[in-house]
Amino acid sequence: MIKIIIVDDHVMVRSGLRMLLSGKDDIEVIGEASEGDEGICKAVELRPDVVLMDLSMPSGKDGLTSAAELKSRLPDTAILILTMHDDDEYLFRAIHAGASGYVLKSAPHEELLGAIRAVSKGDA
Repeated sequence: MIKIIIVDDHVMVRSGLRMLLSGKDDIEVIGEASEGDEGICKAVELRPDVVLMDLSMPSGKDGLTSAAELKSRLPDTAILILTMHDDDEYLFRAIHAGASGYVLKSAPHEELLGAIRAVSKGDA
């Protein structure tokens, strides 16, 4: 079972992701957070396999800063950036911060599910 925490400032996005992922036999959403600091605390407490992290969160730490801190504290936890930013600069910065993957919010569900399963196994 792949344990996941969702970190996104939009309640609707978190709820939609939870509904999508809860229907899968191999995935369990174990927590949610609305900003980076809260996401880091939840991850340290709950020890997920994967953290789905939004890049742009207006309050608290952004996704890049949070990803770097989270990776230093929990190096075995995979970080999958889920964002609307279709920009190579953000992609390179996310990878440099320790993210294992980068998926656009406009991507089909199957792409997100495949990315979750891939990063949970250590793939990029």
